[in-house]
Amino acid sequence: MALRGLEARQLAFSYAYAFSDKTFSIGITAKVIQGASYNGVTDLQSGSGVSTTDHFGKPTISTTYGIDIGAIYRPSSLIRFGIVAKDVNTPTFDAAGGGELKLDPQVRAGVAINPYSSLTLTADVDVTSNKTFVPGVKSQLLSLGLEQTILSEFLSFRIGTFKNMQDASSPFVPTAGLGVRWFMFRADAGGGYDFREKGALVSASISFTF
Repeated sequence: MALRGLEARQLAFSYAYAFSDKTFSIGITAKVIQGASYNGVTDLQSGSGVSTTDHFGKPTISTTYGIDIGAIYRPSSLIRFGIVAKDVNTPTFDAAGGGELKLDPQVRAGVAINPYSSLTLTADVDVTSNKTFVPGVKSQLLSLGLEQTILSEFLSFRIGTFKNMQDASSPFVPTAGLGVRWFMFRADAGGGYDFREKGALVSASISFTF
C-alpha cells in the first residue's frame, strides 16, 4: 500500500480591524508555512495488520506562504457570527518522489453564544467539503465546543467534539483544552482522541496582543 502525507508547520501574523461600534470586524493572516512531504509503502496482510510506523521514508522539505481572511458580525453582546477563508492563495509544496502537493482553499463558518460573560458556547462547520490526499475521500468537519473562564480570564477551560460529516461511520471525537492569559501574553494547548483510529491530536499556540 502506498503512503502519502504532508505535515505543515506554520508561523502566522494576523491583523484585525473593528468598526461600526465593533459590530463588524475583518481580519487577515499571513503565514509562513514549512511543508514536510512523505512518500512510502507498507505491506498488507490479508487486509489486516497494517502498520504505518517508520514506513513514510525521509521527508521532502519546502517552504511557502499562505493567506487567510475572515470577518465577524456581532449584532449584540450575546452572539457572534464568523466566517473565515483559509489558504486562499492555494499554497503549494514539493512532493516526495516528484510533483507538487497543494492546500486547497477552505471556507468555515460558525456562531458563538455568551449566556453570561465567562461562558462561551460555539458551533462551526466547513461550508464545503474538502479534498484529502486519498482519492475519493473528503473531509467536512462539524465542531461543537464550550469555554469557561475563571479568575478574570486568567484561565480558560474548554471541552468539545468534532465529526467528519462526509464519513457517516465516523464517531464524534472528544476534545479538551486549557488557556492562560496574562496581560498581553496568551498560551493555549488542546487535544483530542479518536477512539476508532486510536490516535491523539494535539496542538499548542503562543500569542501577544498589542
